[in-house]
Amino acid sequence: MGIEALRAFWEILRPLNCAMAGIAAVIGLAITSSQNLRILILIFLAVFLIAGAGNAVNDYYDRAIDAVNRPKRPIPSGRIGSQTALRYSLLLFAAGCIMAGVVNQICLGVAVLNSALLIFYARSLKATPLAGNICVAFLTGSTFLFGGGAAGVAGLLANKVPFFLSFLATMSREIMKDVEDIEGDRLGGAKTLPILAGARTASALAAAFAALAVALSFTAPFGMAYMAIVAVADLFFLASITIMARGDAAGSQRALKIGMAFALAAFLAGALHQMEIL
Repeated sequence: MGIEALRAFWEILRPLNCAMAGIAAVIGLAITSSQNLRILILIFLAVFLIAGAGNAVNDYYDRAIDAVNRPKRPIPSGRIGSQTALRYSLLLFAAGCIMAGVVNQICLGVAVLNSALLIFYARSLKATPLAGNICVAFLTGSTFLFGGGAAGVAGLLANKVPFFLSFLATMSREIMKDVEDIEGDRLGGAKTLPILAGARTASALAAAFAALAVALSFTAPFGMAYMAIVAVADLFFLASITIMARGDAAGSQRALKIGMAFALAAFLAGALHQMEIL
């Protein structure tokens, strides 16, 4: 196998996104005060592999669309065959679940559930109004639960605020993505929430999710550093609501993305506080 082929197999994973998901899971583990390096590595690798598998299987199901919209991606460019990409994704799902099973049964359960959801989303849910948004939001937030699950049920409960805040913020952003893409989706025959209910109604729902994320953010007992950083995240979430009201879907997404980055930093500060480092 040549360098170009290896590069294509690496590229289809979207490694930066996988690494960010892995970091979120590690933060979820750290929130439980765990300092077990072996478990940390297993958690990161399991999430990295399963997230990468999800991206690969998504490209498999989107290969016809990508041939028009993203012809340079590994499958439409011919650098990876579609069936090879599918088998590759299944191998990655299996490897990630095996690593999760080495940690404990809770992590294995989350890994198997998320693997099934990633496949189902790519195959069927993506074009389903609201259900696809909910699936993406759950998968994003569940990385914290996966990390916390390494410490058992108590670890899951310790990560309830990171999970729900991530879920709410992602729901807001996913809906605004659909608002931004409303014209193209309508031409393509998609039936997203903004198409069915209208852009104004969809934006109002997205604003409600962002507002709930702000309200929830102050309920976590993660110390003063967490509170200071999450307050910055909240400013961006609130700004996104204002931008939504102006009808700027792309701008609201940018504000939400920055807010989510600050929220992740806040959870890291919270994890350091729980470990009595900060």
